[in-house]
Amino acid sequence: MYDKDKAKMMQVVRETGFALLDIGLFLDTHPNNEKAMDYYNKYQQMYKEARREYEKHFGPLTMDAVDTCNGWTWTQEPWPWEGGCS
Repeated sequence: MYDKDKAKMMQVVRETGFALLDIGLFLDTHPNNEKAMDYYNKYQQMYKEARREYEKHFGPLTMDAVDTCNGWTWTQEPWPWEGGCS
């Protein structure tokens, strides 16, 4: 069950992250486009929520999300090439 959920949750993180990056590039050349800014804000919130949910269940996606209260746990989970993100 969690493997499928993990893959689905990672897909949402990837898709919302891609949309956020794409609209950010558009805003670089169209900074006054209100519709694009609304879209960016919407996907920024979706991305934050998707990452938060993924990390809550499966651990940090990036080093800056590591909870160091229990020491340096970043390297305790499998790396992506070891099946950690599949």
